[in-house]
Amino acid sequence: MLKHLFKALIFVAVLALLLYDSRSHFSEKNVQLKRQNSSAQRNWNIFYGQRFVYYDGVFRYQRDLDQISNLIEPGQVAFSDLATSYYAAASLPVFVRNVQRHHGRWQSPAWLKMLDNNVACNLHIEDSFVAFKEFLAEDRKASETENQPKFRYVLVNKDVNNKNVRLDCLSNRREMFMQNITRLATLKYSGDFINLYEIENASSTPASKGD
Repeated sequence: MLKHLFKALIFVAVLALLLYDSRSHFSEKNVQLKRQNSSAQRNWNIFYGQRFVYYDGVFRYQRDLDQISNLIEPGQVAFSDLATSYYAAASLPVFVRNVQRHHGRWQSPAWLKMLDNNVACNLHIEDSFVAFKEFLAEDRKASETENQPKFRYVLVNKDVNNKNVRLDCLSNRREMFMQNITRLATLKYSGDFINLYEIENASSTPASKGD
């Protein structure tokens, strides 16, 4: 009798522990907290619906990306916020350099300095605007020396719903960025979500396998 009672107590204890540990899978509030705080949704949740995958992914941009693909010269370098850079790398015939560094893209010292100092995010500040112009000149020289394609295109993602896009300062300050990038680039396409700008005087060069 005691043996059966002991087994029952163990079963109840394990069941209680499992129920306690699984609370996050059934908490709608937990999903919203994760999204508001840019926390990864690592475990399944009954309330984590396909709408989040739809809004936090590339699916809604396909029309814009298809149009942009017809306007750009393949093998050139494009720049955007971090998330859109990955979307561009997957969907467009371009190179992107502002991806996570452990992914191994070629980045000149000028690129690293520009990214580390958030220069592109602050074009509305004259010192940063001048620094960005200097970066363009330095990058052209470095690209020629290293036989790398030159920085030619800028993609501005205007989506306000994509959580991954919102994480980047280039997205948070997109209005000021778009107002000032036209001092250095020409607007080639304005889509529902993505604008395409072409850097002035950025001549094309052959794509290098080293990128």
